[in-house]
Amino acid sequence: MNASAPYLRQSLRLLSKVVAVILALWFFAAGDAQAQSTNVIFSPRAKHVLMIFGEARDLPGNVMMEHGAQAEMFNESTNRIEFFTESLDSARFPNPNHYNVFKNYLKNKYAGQNLDLVMVFGSREFQQLEQLPQALFSNTPALYVEINDMDTTNFSALPNSTGIIQRFDVQGTIDFIFHLQPETRRVVVIGGVSPVDRATVARIADVARSVDGVDFDFWTNQPVSQLYVDSESLMPGTVILFSTIQRDVTGQRLYGSQILRPLALASSVPVYVLGAGLLGTGALGGNVIDFDDLGADAGKMAMSALNGTPTGRLPIQIRSTGVPMTDWNAMQRWHIKDSRLPANTAVLYRPHSLWEQHKLLIILVSAGLLAQALTIVGLLMQRRQRQLAEAEIQRQRTELAHVSRVSTIGQLASALTHELNQPLGAILRNTEAAEIYLQKEQPNLAEVRAILADIRKDDQRAGAVIDSMKTLLKRRKLESVKLDLRELVDDTVALAQTDAAVRGTKLTMEVPGHLPPAFGDRVHLQQVLLNLIFNGMDAMETKPRDQRLLVVRASQDKAGTLQVAVSDRGIGIAAGIAAHIFEPFFTTKRKGMGMGLSISGTIIEAHGGKIWAEGNSPVGTTFIFTVPRFEPEKDGLPATA
Repeated sequence: MNASAPYLRQSLRLLSKVVAVILALWFFAAGDAQAQSTNVIFSPRAKHVLMIFGEARDLPGNVMMEHGAQAEMFNESTNRIEFFTESLDSARFPNPNHYNVFKNYLKNKYAGQNLDLVMVFGSREFQQLEQLPQALFSNTPALYVEINDMDTTNFSALPNSTGIIQRFDVQGTIDFIFHLQPETRRVVVIGGVSPVDRATVARIADVARSVDGVDFDFWTNQPVSQLYVDSESLMPGTVILFSTIQRDVTGQRLYGSQILRPLALASSVPVYVLGAGLLGTGALGGNVIDFDDLGADAGKMAMSALNGTPTGRLPIQIRSTGVPMTDWNAMQRWHIKDSRLPANTAVLYRPHSLWEQHKLLIILVSAGLLAQALTIVGLLMQRRQRQLAEAEIQRQRTELAHVSRVSTIGQLASALTHELNQPLGAILRNTEAAEIYLQKEQPNLAEVRAILADIRKDDQRAGAVIDSMKTLLKRRKLESVKLDLRELVDDTVALAQTDAAVRGTKLTMEVPGHLPPAFGDRVHLQQVLLNLIFNGMDAMETKPRDQRLLVVRASQDKAGTLQVAVSDRGIGIAAGIAAHIFEPFFTTKRKGMGMGLSISGTIIEAHGGKIWAEGNSPVGTTFIFTVPRFEPEKDGLPATA
């Protein structure tokens, strides 16, 4: 069931009306501009349509018919249409003299207007209103729209006239009552005493004769004030069918909407109606006249007349079907379930759900949220994949670092031999000396004890060398601890000193007496420093021996950062390759693998430091890396990278 079909159609027609007006204005504006550009005046005459309402123009039914007709005509017309609207308002001004005044007013106002069509929307005094087009605009086609159940088609006898006669759907409304309330056993029909009122009540009475088991009571000879009182005491199983009341027994002229609102509020039973304009006053519903559709059909006939079809050849339409409609608020009041509604019933004033009110917005927001959710899931998956990839890269870097250390041990082979030969040779000589002392008849035990102490010292020295090499050879993760940077530099330089001597390189160190403790992994930092020392010695192989100087410095800059620098007097680094020296597999050595500086950069980054190279003046290169300071409040626990 479409809850707002009539009003949706009305809105669409109004929208099409606005669009048509805009297009018409644009068309004629463009035509005017073209005419001016060619010095030709082109102004096609607009179609003039006079709409005359017998009752007040602001009545709900009249408003809906006017909008429906104009929207249809704007939508169908290719020419500009100008509408003139007038209202006789016969209910509030029933004096016969008012009709004559209104007639003269129209005659004077529209003299010389060249009307193309007169549309008349019926009134209580139908016989008077039908005379206006013939009396004032005899040569103008006329189209009548009449809503009543009277046996009259008088305007069919008028020349150059046609129209629509809309009957109330009495049978459909009674069927609608029993759909919603099958338990109904009494129907109270409320009507007036005007000719139109009596005609409608008579039709209801004809239909009532065919309904078995239901009593129909006709309240047509009571003043309106008494209707309010009597409706309060109606028993269950009763409903009210509100016919038409244009005039009650007191002669008072009335509008149905004036009566119905207080009547529906006072009534102890539901009220059903015949016209859509009465919904929203508290009535439950009915098979009602859709004034918007009626106006649209009148607009179609009007367009046929404006397009040249003589109105006398347009057949008069007599309609008697309505549209099932109900008021949602009244349904709630009388506890009527939706399941009882006939198919295609329009439910008016139903509160729209959030989905109905903001369907497009909800779809867009949901799509945005879904897209965000999918993006977040994708990012989380990418993050997980990146973490796995980073873990794998870290594992491979650790392996490469281990390989690099093994390679470094190969380069330290001569130093290792020298370091081990010295304590081992001393042990051998001390052992031989001890044997000589012990062969004497009176051994000098004091000398033997001194010799044994030297043997122990040399053994410990050899063990320390082997432990140092074993440490460098181990596979291990980075484990940062508190370090003495001076001691680290001193031990590393000592390891490389023998190799430097073999190469004819002077290796020195410059470290101040007091440096704050560093925070890092001793083995990995030694690996970086050894790699830079060996790279520096390699860079000076082509230099004369007296020019081979390698200096290792440790310092603290103004910002408090600890730095270690290795400065050589080698061939230097060309400007074109300086940006690539820390990339994997990039090397300038003939037999190099291109991994030493890359691994060194990875180790320093894992420490949270930086590594870079600077050119020396006049020759050589200085490699510098930073080491974080030990901060007890932050570095109390070992960090693992």
